[in-house]
Amino acid sequence: MTTYVVKKTFVVGSSVEEAVRKNLIIFSIFGALAAEMIGVAVALESNAGCDQAQSILPDLACVETPNGVAMAADAARAKRLIDLAEGGASRFRTHFGQEPLRYAVAEGPNAVIAAEKINALRAAGFKVVLPWLSDAVFSEQAEKSIRFAMEAQMAGQPAEAIEAAVEAGLKQQLDPARRTKIELAAVPHELGHDWFRIGYWPDAPLGENKHYGGPSPDWLDELSAVLMEAPEMFDERIAQFAQRYATYRQNPEKADENVRLMVDLKNYFSEEHPVAAQVRLLDRKKTEDEKSAVSLIVGDEGRKMAETGFRFYLQSAVVSQYLIDRTNDPKVFSRIAEAFVRGETIEQWLANDEPKGALPHNLQAVQADWLAWLETRFPAD
Repeated sequence: MTTYVVKKTFVVGSSVEEAVRKNLIIFSIFGALAAEMIGVAVALESNAGCDQAQSILPDLACVETPNGVAMAADAARAKRLIDLAEGGASRFRTHFGQEPLRYAVAEGPNAVIAAEKINALRAAGFKVVLPWLSDAVFSEQAEKSIRFAMEAQMAGQPAEAIEAAVEAGLKQQLDPARRTKIELAAVPHELGHDWFRIGYWPDAPLGENKHYGGPSPDWLDELSAVLMEAPEMFDERIAQFAQRYATYRQNPEKADENVRLMVDLKNYFSEEHPVAAQVRLLDRKKTEDEKSAVSLIVGDEGRKMAETGFRFYLQSAVVSQYLIDRTNDPKVFSRIAEAFVRGETIEQWLANDEPKGALPHNLQAVQADWLAWLETRFPAD
């Protein structure tokens, strides 16, 4: 059971809207209760987390659990964000065997949270801070990105045609169902990156030249985040891998490069994240505030990053299943991370004396075993 405390601590009212108008915020002691059903609510736990966070961002509503806080324009939105975060926190315990670092998810209604506010939250004890995009900010970023892409692609065409293309692209990007899917995956995913990176390498700077996000090999950094995603999104990645694997099985020689790489486990364990170079290029163009925030990238840049990175995400989901299945240990990722902290490579971890169930002890044997496992995991129709 998750306990939620929402600032302030006493509410009498019939709806979320009434509570927000009075600058009072409803909390639910049981996450499953709908806010509109609550007539009177009394806090049963300290709300010190929201006190700290609202001293930095006083204009935002705040919801907290023992693990962290979520802040947004209103209580209902903050509750949505903290539910997504708490799902990820539970999965982090399952796969890494430890408590996730204290977090704050902060969503400004009309702008991304400024870098100095993010740093202040960290200084207040929220080791992991995720600045998230409200619907308004998401829409604004989408419109700018799509317009830039369409004006470049359709240079010389009538303004009406360009505007129609922008509107069509924006309609697709802002589809509510699509927005929901993005959040189901991305909020716990992005928190997972930092729970993993900072949890195992607390003193390491972000953005080392050697790796995409931190000292870990890129594959485990990405796998740790994919594992945090909501189950329905994780399962969708598995299904998408299966579709691509079916085309590979039919004719490996005619499969495109990304599909061939998808089944190459030796490459997966050694490659740089496929979008790392593009992210570094984009980061050089950003302001300090933009570097701190989640970014929306669409158009040609977005497509290119999606095409090259998509395979890596699908592969991470299925490799996680392979490692759990062969070791019979859902927390095997913590043992691998601890080996990397000690300075070992994946080859050295495979060869060391730790029990690993049926997992082979060298990369060549792992590759052969992985291919055999794929045949049984995704049997031909």
